[in-house]
Amino acid sequence: MIEALIFDMDGTLVDSERLHFESWRETLARHQVEHFPFADFVAYVGTSNEKLAEDYISSQRLTISVNELVHEKQRIYLEMIPEIELLPGVRRTIERFHGTMRLAVASSSHRIELDRILETLGLAACFEKVVGGDMVQRKKPDPEIYLKTCQEMGLHPSLCAAFEDSATGVAAARMAGMLVVAIPHSLSKHHDFSSADLVVSRMDEVDGSLFKRLLP
Repeated sequence: MIEALIFDMDGTLVDSERLHFESWRETLARHQVEHFPFADFVAYVGTSNEKLAEDYISSQRLTISVNELVHEKQRIYLEMIPEIELLPGVRRTIERFHGTMRLAVASSSHRIELDRILETLGLAACFEKVVGGDMVQRKKPDPEIYLKTCQEMGLHPSLCAAFEDSATGVAAARMAGMLVVAIPHSLSKHHDFSSADLVVSRMDEVDGSLFKRLLP
């Protein structure tokens, strides 16, 4: 039986990708990187702030560390969090499973961002564990973040289901040994979700009986 649901944050629980883009565009402009089109940002959907920072520091020869650039971007992004909204079907799903299953968040975003989002949306009390990308050494598609979340919950990965919106997230959850539900959106619809156990258009398409049918 599935005992816990573990959710990615950006693009899975909340519609935040465009705010990430705007905060990155403003940050890079401060370092004289004037050309940062949305199409370039889309290539990083499902990865991490550190990966984007590393690539742009290298390609643009910026004289700043990855950590400094990421935290500069983060300060801008945190100010935008009050604008964030839940994606369709998310609140209904959380209300459906809260109290009957254990819930957690495992996201490449930093813990401070995740906590701020959950607090802003009034959902912090629903999640038993919140694990951010700054709490692990290796980012998705490495399974470390999911393995750490399962470990902190005291559960074997086979007892957990992950909800993801990107191919890298699906790969991380799959390698961790979890059941995986993919929810593509407009920025990730071209990703390969063939390794997911289930692909849905809205999170609230998933109910308890569906998990029973998916399990061997």
